[in-house]
Amino acid sequence: MKCADDCAMGGANEDKQGDPGSAGILRLDADLGIVSLDGTASRMIGIVPDNLLGRRVGELFDLANLGNLMRSGIGFSNQLIRVNARRMVCDYVPILEDDRLAGGVLSLLRVLPEDVTGSSDELGEILRSTNSFLNFDHDGIIVVDRKGIVVLVNQSFARLFDTTPQAMIGKHVHEAYSNNSQPSRMPMVMETGKPEIGIPHYLNGKQVYASIFPLLKEGRVIGCVGKILFSDIREITLIANRLQAAAGPRKQHRNVPGTEIHFKYDINSIVGQSRKIVELKEILLRVALKTSNILLRGESGTGKELFAHAIHSASTRRYAPFVSMNCAAIPEHLLESELFGYVEGAFTGAKRGGQLGRFEQAHTGTIFLDEIGDMPLYMQAKMLRLLQERELTPLGCSNSRSVDVRVVAATNSNLEQQVKEGRFREDLYYRLNVVTLAIPPLRERMEDIPFLVSSFIGKFNAEFGLDVQGLDDEAWDVVRRYDWPGNIRELRNVIESAFNVIIGPLIRREHLPEQLCRLFPREGMESSDVTARGAEEFIRANLGKKDIGQIVDDFEKLLIHEAIGFSHGNKVQAAQLLGISRQGLYKKLHKYAGEAGDEV
Repeated sequence: MKCADDCAMGGANEDKQGDPGSAGILRLDADLGIVSLDGTASRMIGIVPDNLLGRRVGELFDLANLGNLMRSGIGFSNQLIRVNARRMVCDYVPILEDDRLAGGVLSLLRVLPEDVTGSSDELGEILRSTNSFLNFDHDGIIVVDRKGIVVLVNQSFARLFDTTPQAMIGKHVHEAYSNNSQPSRMPMVMETGKPEIGIPHYLNGKQVYASIFPLLKEGRVIGCVGKILFSDIREITLIANRLQAAAGPRKQHRNVPGTEIHFKYDINSIVGQSRKIVELKEILLRVALKTSNILLRGESGTGKELFAHAIHSASTRRYAPFVSMNCAAIPEHLLESELFGYVEGAFTGAKRGGQLGRFEQAHTGTIFLDEIGDMPLYMQAKMLRLLQERELTPLGCSNSRSVDVRVVAATNSNLEQQVKEGRFREDLYYRLNVVTLAIPPLRERMEDIPFLVSSFIGKFNAEFGLDVQGLDDEAWDVVRRYDWPGNIRELRNVIESAFNVIIGPLIRREHLPEQLCRLFPREGMESSDVTARGAEEFIRANLGKKDIGQIVDDFEKLLIHEAIGFSHGNKVQAAQLLGISRQGLYKKLHKYAGEAGDEV
């Protein structure tokens, strides 16, 4: 963060026209709210500082497309913004903390006179018009002005040079490409005024296909934009194969490595808008591009395999195989042959010609090992050698074979406890636990339930040929109050169960599983009458024998006892029935430590 601040302050203190100290500095948070500003910025805006703090810059300035760039963490240089009737030239540098966008520094460089129209103004208009066809979040984009100075570049483009946008902005494009063997063609395109579309380029040793367009205004070239079309040339082969398959009759082809996608899901398949899921997806996209092994941790039903597919699809291995295996589902005596394969004659019943193991099937790709905590110790030793040496030896073979595989493992077990108990090798644990992604249970991301339900309804509408619109209020009340110990898998099963019995456009309470509805009885006269009669009997049995404090305590014990029994020992559900927090329930159990506590 300090680097970003220093860069911003340094650039701000030296005006583009050589007037030092004339820039106004605004420090912004991640929502573009003003955290602090100096006196120069306040004077340039024309509002006292106390009336600016906490306000978002979008309320003060006409940012146009620049606001989208700032919210996306994209820096820019020498661009025009407006406040009331004033036009100002500004720079923006985002601030990152642990690779997360934490805010930025907006430097107000100068106020333009009314009769001056600079290149910044013209280029700003072009940037506004390009918003409809440039995806600044995902496409590799670079924009230069007529002098070849980089005024905008996003992280996708900077990543090709193993650098950041901040390091490229403000430099001439040739200087920004300093580690490139070939100079940029953008100055040539501005000279000729002719675009170059789909031309192969070598950027930092990587072959990409890109298009370069001159930016024109009233017949004059005022800048240039470059856009990466394909950062992996295998994408071209993949698209060509799809077009060929769509244009002609279907034929059986043998798979050619690098031309087929082996994953079922990608990052967009992860449904949810909660803060935890959004942060997890951001981390996933970053670590997917690296080569380290990843350990996915989470309860059963949270979607660990979905995340494994998403990691593979976002990695550079996405055109190589994705192979998955559940270590708990394979009998122990078959596990080694499944993972490492075997040669012909290795054992009685072995296939003629032998068989490739899962690791060799995943060569150059990704292998997903679910329930890694259930792997027997003798196999853990073999796994450790494979991860260290990148070699395996099939059953019945005397020669080792090299494999290039990224391992994504998953568990819902406490591996640390298993290491202490000697049931999981400590050295293997550290080999697998290079990067850990903790997938939250559904009860910790309840705000995602509407999105998940909507996704499941869409899926089952297509599968069942129905047109279900959603849930009625009573059904929603049950779904939102339940804590979903089976997580997303349980929610999916409940919605699928309702589709089998539904009549009409809405899922109603009676369409949900009976055992779920029993946890949350309807409020009505019948249940109230029963409660009243039970309370009356309890009071008559204790009145005159105990004081009021003892009667209240005993009645509370009885309620806790009944709630825990009704919830089959599930304390989260019992707390929900009682209308208290889980911590509150535990405090009461500890307080009484009597008959209700004995039931726990």
